[in-house]
Amino acid sequence: MGLCFDLATSNVVAHLLGPGRRPPRLQRGEISYFLHVMEHRDDRFVSSSAELADEVRDRAVASGRRLRGLPGRSDVLAGADVRHVLQPLEELFGRYEAVVLPVGTSEHGDRLGQFAQEAAHAPGYGLLVLMPQLYMPEVNVLVLDPDDGVNDAVRRSDEWPGAVFAVRGESSFFLPFDAAYAAVARAASVDADLRAVLRAAREGAELKAVTARRTRRRLLHLSDLHLGTPRTGRRRAYLSRALSRLGPLDRVVITGDLFDQPRARHREQYEEFVDHLRDLTQAEPVVVPGNHDQRIFGNKVGRVGSRRGELAELRWDRGAVHDRDAKLVFLCFNSSKKGDAARGGIGDKQFLDVATSYDTARRVAGYDDCLRIAVLHHHPYPYPLPDEEPRSGHRPSEDPVSGHAHTWVERVRSLLSRERLLGMEDAEQFLNWCAARDVSLVLHGHRHRSRLVTDSIPVSGVPFRSHGLTTVGCGTSLGAGDSPLSFNVIDWNPATGSWAVDFQESEPDGSGFRSVAVRACTVRSTDGW
Repeated sequence: MGLCFDLATSNVVAHLLGPGRRPPRLQRGEISYFLHVMEHRDDRFVSSSAELADEVRDRAVASGRRLRGLPGRSDVLAGADVRHVLQPLEELFGRYEAVVLPVGTSEHGDRLGQFAQEAAHAPGYGLLVLMPQLYMPEVNVLVLDPDDGVNDAVRRSDEWPGAVFAVRGESSFFLPFDAAYAAVARAASVDADLRAVLRAAREGAELKAVTARRTRRRLLHLSDLHLGTPRTGRRRAYLSRALSRLGPLDRVVITGDLFDQPRARHREQYEEFVDHLRDLTQAEPVVVPGNHDQRIFGNKVGRVGSRRGELAELRWDRGAVHDRDAKLVFLCFNSSKKGDAARGGIGDKQFLDVATSYDTARRVAGYDDCLRIAVLHHHPYPYPLPDEEPRSGHRPSEDPVSGHAHTWVERVRSLLSRERLLGMEDAEQFLNWCAARDVSLVLHGHRHRSRLVTDSIPVSGVPFRSHGLTTVGCGTSLGAGDSPLSFNVIDWNPATGSWAVDFQESEPDGSGFRSVAVRACTVRSTDGW
């Protein structure tokens, strides 16, 4: 049988096929669309059984009533609410051994549509085919709480078209188109052992994933370690083991607040941690300072509280850092140069210094095939984004990537306008500078919360042209203040200009890191999103 969905909403099917698996968060609009197409679109079904199509519609209607009955109007439904809404459909999907989801862009629509139709009509039992009619946009894809196969599919979007296979009771996996077509053909055979076919397909998927990684460069983003406290000290080994399982890495970026207090005696912990990072990458990490690395308790007023000289011997990256092998250029800023309390700012002199370093290095090396990344500690967009139209005229958008709910302490701090004590003074100048310098990605920390903001910034002096900019915030990698432990993994393919970021979080009790969101950018764009 076949049904039609899109990649983000179909992520729920992989969870429902796995008993006891944590259900994903879904945006309200996505789940509403998911149910709507099952209630009202006859062309969404490919089945020889009219009774089955009627049952799907009836269960979708029941789920729609549950959705409308949920209290509140939050844009993002928590996993428990998703499970409650989709419970009428859970038993139906549970009848199938596996679900096949073709994935691609509109460019691949005809090819994937034919594949889905053939697979849905094929003989054999236990296989459900999801047939996308609205394919993913050409540039950006975001999935919250992705299952393994969906995560892999988004991160390998430059290999589309392909298909995700979700297997009952197991994790899902992704295969490029030719391998996916062959696997479905074998599974549809009348005398096929479906589980054996899927097992062989999974083994092939793992080999293809290893091969695919060789064509990409992998960047690890850490932030806000706050070394020097008992809690972060206890979690170093746990984080190190999790990072060791990532496989080969090309570079590591740490966006400030290495220490909780700027004291030299904490350097030994940092050096031990960095030695482990060097083992993973064979390269020096790219490191910029945070306010806690230079100010007492992270705060200062004028010169009171400033202790920049304490860690003067620690190596900070400044200006342009070019990784020729990975084809990456890092533009490194010390955003604690300005600002009182825990606020930040860069200042005109530092903008000029970084620009001079960038131009000098570019004349020698050339950066045309490189991904340009700006690195700083402070966040260039306020928390939360303002509702009113910004003065610049461009409106950024934020995606709800963090799987961690706000604590009551964080809510109280927001009510007390905490942003006035933590923000960045020349943020708008920084963003315009990035657009003028063709920066595609900004990495930051500071607020101990994973964050993703996309923006289209007018390029100064060039009429009718805007620049697409993605800003990625890392939480606190060692769980300072009992926040979730966080890190981000960025996969970059220099050959295609595509890249993806995977947001990983773990509760402080060590219950395990999981992907809370994955975002892909399939082309390098300078004309907005």
